[in-house]
Amino acid sequence: MSLPPAYLRQKLTQPLPTKGGTVLRTVGEAANYVLALPPDRAEHCNRWQHAARLLLAQANVADVSRQIHLALF
Repeated sequence: MSLPPAYLRQKLTQPLPTKGGTVLRTVGEAANYVLALPPDRAEHCNRWQHAARLLLAQANVADVSRQIHLALF
């Protein structure tokens, strides 16, 4: 995923803890998390697919944050 560094540095609207114990704080951290998902999990979950589409479209941070939150929980 090749996104502009300025976009990747933007802070999410809130820190989002993952089940693995890490906390996603920026768009870049969220993008890396989505990319690292096992293919079977990412491909079969509409919430993660939608999150990936938002990231690729460089959607506003509020929308990305909301979708990542929904996918995590």
